[in-house]
Amino acid sequence: MLVTMKSSSASAAPPLEPARQYSEREEHILDGLEEIFLREGFRRVTVGGLAARLHCSRRTLYALAPSKEQLFLLVMGRLLLRVREMGREASDAANAIPEAVVRAMAPGVTEIRKASALYSADVEGFAPAKRLLEEHQRERIEDARETIEEGIRAGVLRGVHSRLVSEATLAAVQRVMDPELLREIDLSVSEAVDEVEDLFLHGLLNPRKKRPASKKD
Repeated sequence: MLVTMKSSSASAAPPLEPARQYSEREEHILDGLEEIFLREGFRRVTVGGLAARLHCSRRTLYALAPSKEQLFLLVMGRLLLRVREMGREASDAANAIPEAVVRAMAPGVTEIRKASALYSADVEGFAPAKRLLEEHQRERIEDARETIEEGIRAGVLRGVHSRLVSEATLAAVQRVMDPELLREIDLSVSEAVDEVEDLFLHGLLNPRKKRPASKKD
């Protein structure tokens, strides 16, 4: 995975850009860091403690990023890039444009579900990480918007507000993949995503009805 930050300052915005190719050993360490950060966040760990748990030296970690905060941003950026790649692959593999929009959203939810409350709190409380997440969400929304616009131009979709629909679709996918909700409604992840896809594709109207039934019908 090719990810880095332009600035080494922990307070700087963390734009992503292509970087060097990591070695197999470095990829393994980054995977380990991701597991730790998703479970524990970054504020409660030290570089020395991370090195001991990953069986590497501090120098090895500092070769990846110059501080604990930058390590966190590096790992988070790597995760978010993977999510976007997975979403685009799922979208490309879809059979129809509405399916492509919904399927592109799902990987992000399943991957980020691994995150603990500690991770989420550290992202929320660390401005560069929060900006990185917001940029990721903007890119996902833009990908969906472009797909919807493509469908409108092709005549597959009616002239909807593409930005609004992409925002609403992301919100719907995030909501229906909540584990507690899935238990309550007794659906699997794939079944829930299928329902959102069907709603997005067909809406709520019964095609055999000439008009929607009113509450008085």
